[in-house]
Amino acid sequence: MKKYTVWLSLITLMLMISGCSKDPSPLKEEINGVEQIHENSEAKAFGEDERLYEFDKKDSVVTFYITIGNENEASFYELNNWYSIHNSDTTSPKLDIMIQEGTEKGIKEGLFGFDETEMNASIQLRGKSTRVAAQKSFKIKLFDSAGLWRGQKTLNLNKHPYDASRVRNKLSFDYFTKIPGLTSMRTQFVHLYVKDLTNKDSKGTFVDYGLYTQIEQANERFLAAHGLDSNGNLYKATNFEFFRYPDQLKLETDSAFNKEEFEKILENKGSNDNRKLLAMLDDVNNYSLNINEVVEKHFDKENYLTWVATNILMGNSDVTTQNFYLYCPSNSEKWYFLPWDYDGAWRSSPTVEQHSDLADWQDGLSNYWGSVLHKRFFKDSKNVEALSKKIEELTSIINPENTKKLLDEYYPTVSQFVKNSPDKDFLDIEIAEYDDVYYGIVNESLIHKEIYYKNLEKPMPFFLDDREVENKHYTFTWDPSYDIQGDDLFYTLQISTDPSFTHIIHEQKDMIETEFTYQLPKGTYYWRVIAKDSKGNVQTAFDLYEDEDGTKYFGVKKIIINE
Repeated sequence: MKKYTVWLSLITLMLMISGCSKDPSPLKEEINGVEQIHENSEAKAFGEDERLYEFDKKDSVVTFYITIGNENEASFYELNNWYSIHNSDTTSPKLDIMIQEGTEKGIKEGLFGFDETEMNASIQLRGKSTRVAAQKSFKIKLFDSAGLWRGQKTLNLNKHPYDASRVRNKLSFDYFTKIPGLTSMRTQFVHLYVKDLTNKDSKGTFVDYGLYTQIEQANERFLAAHGLDSNGNLYKATNFEFFRYPDQLKLETDSAFNKEEFEKILENKGSNDNRKLLAMLDDVNNYSLNINEVVEKHFDKENYLTWVATNILMGNSDVTTQNFYLYCPSNSEKWYFLPWDYDGAWRSSPTVEQHSDLADWQDGLSNYWGSVLHKRFFKDSKNVEALSKKIEELTSIINPENTKKLLDEYYPTVSQFVKNSPDKDFLDIEIAEYDDVYYGIVNESLIHKEIYYKNLEKPMPFFLDDREVENKHYTFTWDPSYDIQGDDLFYTLQISTDPSFTHIIHEQKDMIETEFTYQLPKGTYYWRVIAKDSKGNVQTAFDLYEDEDGTKYFGVKKIIINE
């Protein structure tokens, strides 16, 4: 093992030891001009040692040089275009690479992999929607012979192609390092150069791939490095709404257990013993049990409220079925939410009115109403009050002043990449607009807090059912909505020949029931239901129709009548 790897391993060991120790000295910090003292504050989140995050400046840049080996069966071009060529359900290939660290002048002696002569890692695509973006994100796994880079074996190089600011994830995880009750993940700006030996025309030179953000991988090594229990349970949500999923979520000892089916719901990153997970889901889905007692038994309530409140303040809507981890220590029954992937946060709109790219229900508490856990828990108005209190507490940390400080710190580094090739060539805004978009993030937490309180007054979203046919009559049904204030609810059903509802052929107003029967001739139709409370606040359904051009119609379902 090389000297560099040994040195890093020693640092990691020291961090792990320090994470298990107690420092009696208090830590002072200033929040909104007021000095506050926290006893043992290095144990930020259920034992996590926040000193782990102090080794690099937030704006520092690591320079990586990657060589794509010419003995790979697939080319680097094929890897980058895999999902434009192949079915989206297939897995992109792994290519053998050599990864080395250096400076802008080249690979530097003494840094990671500087004297490598053989392939020391693999590379493949990462992400879901970003897999078809022009600029790709990569997952790099170091071979055992390569040792570790800063205590990490998996390097996630995120390009953030749909984030014009290029800092949303970095900003979020730097905030998490200061939020009690949540873990964070180590993040690092990376400048990437690639030498593609699978391309005969590459001339053996490194090509500038621009700015990336490396985000720590959550796994057993992550748990150990953060002073958590590496023998505990750790699951990554992939399509998870806290239902029981009995056909997919099983004990590993069950003869019907299927790992591939299991991981369509949750990816297992920790212990293979699923008993505590299934016990928790059994109780969450047992409506004879009091949900407050279920949460008290199976969850850390402060962590739960903090996670939801933080998502709301940061405007991260893509977090109800994915983009989070669940962690449970081996000596406990309680589950903790761990944050992951905040590309969709901080949408940079100067006013509440301009947050129009999403459905109304995707901001605030209503965004969580599709999950059985969140829906049951927040039907109790006392829990909504607790969430509002947590949001107010967190505004002492997540606020425009602190956001601007972090953005100011990143700006000199990030702007020099974004405003130059290759990154400027793929930016989805004009360079002249960049500063406005970048600093438009500053007031996002205030905007989302305002939207949260505004949306609390509305009925909660619901699902439209598939229509039922009997004697050419069509029965439309939907789930009941819910009003946190207890206001009476009424429903309006509309049927149209177009998804924009400019040609409504039938409208039934102010119904109390959640079904309606109507006779329709052959043809294609679109239907929606609007819930309204007694104060005039309205809400649409969760459902989404997307036409062939990619235009989205929220709260709409399409039906085709063939009879």
